[in-house]
Amino acid sequence: MKMKEILVKLTNTKTVLAIVSALVVVIQTAGYSLDNDKVMLIVNSLCTIGILLGIMNDRGMSSINWNK
Repeated sequence: MKMKEILVKLTNTKTVLAIVSALVVVIQTAGYSLDNDKVMLIVNSLCTIGILLGIMNDRGMSSINWNK
């Protein structure tokens, strides 16, 4: 996968949330204590700011797979 394709995927909020969720699980599995709710609240807030600034997108239910 090319770097440009990876950067395009990182502009999707669902991808960012999935990556952060996986990282939280890995960190907690390693024995560190994190408040998952606070981490996700911060990430959701950052994604919302990214959407408002036009950096990220959230197309919701506009996927062509929903029409099948």
